[in-house]
Amino acid sequence: MNYRRLINSVLHQQKQQNTMTAIALIAGLATGAAISVLFAPRSGRKTREQLLNSATELTDQLTLLFKAEKATAEQEEGDHTIEDVREQTRAHADQLLGPEKKRKNPQVIKVASAGTTAWKDN
Repeated sequence: MNYRRLINSVLHQQKQQNTMTAIALIAGLATGAAISVLFAPRSGRKTREQLLNSATELTDQLTLLFKAEKATAEQEEGDHTIEDVREQTRAHADQLLGPEKKRKNPQVIKVASAGTTAWKDN
């Protein structure tokens, strides 16, 4: 059996089918366009005006959508910037406090005269 000849014949048939499909698609589009022009409910001028108005509205809506997305992206970028500043501030504060083993607990207040009555003498 000659496989090369079989493969070539199958490929040739497939090319013919693709060509016929493309021709049928173009013919269908042309027929649909012709029928829609013949049976249009409005005149060409009114239809063009309506299409232009619809396109303008769609463009305006898309513009608003893109502006909203851009504002959201800028807001998220600002949030990331704030987080970066917070992290840097914490890092600098930790550096200023010194080594962790030598740090004092800021929540514990030690007063030298605590428990004495020295404050009553004044």
